[in-house]
Amino acid sequence: MKFKALLFSFVLLSIITTGYSQNYSIGESLYPSKSEFELIGISSKTGVSAYRYKKQVSERFYGRKLGDIIVGIKDGHIAQTIYLMIPESGDVGVPQEILNLIQAVLPFPLAYVNGIYGVNIDNYSITISRTNNSLTFNKDRIMYFSSIKQSILQR
Repeated sequence: MKFKALLFSFVLLSIITTGYSQNYSIGESLYPSKSEFELIGISSKTGVSAYRYKKQVSERFYGRKLGDIIVGIKDGHIAQTIYLMIPESGDVGVPQEILNLIQAVLPFPLAYVNGIYGVNIDNYSITISRTNNSLTFNKDRIMYFSSIKQSILQR
């Protein structure tokens, strides 16, 4: 039964990010090349290595231009993905149209807590927020973050 839940989660996360050329899915094997990725840090808690995609991204993600893509790698597999969307001039917070597109492929409703929309599905978490901090390179961005649960990454 756990295998079916895990397989469902992989399929779900793949569907959520399908249709974009720089598409990185949780669990996918990835060995970042220096020509495409820059190592930006390694978590002392989880051992996940964070890489920033270096090439120009021309694709749109949920209707917005992408500023940056960050992938977290552990043991040669993607454990986290961060897509940083550039807000349009009229955007306030996370636009409802983005939330509607994401919600349309989720089996559970997104929760809203302290400015962050999110959902936990089995051993995976997805959050969407309007953010301006070091994780977004101090730029105003709409951040789509997907990850294997921290408790599993700390094993």
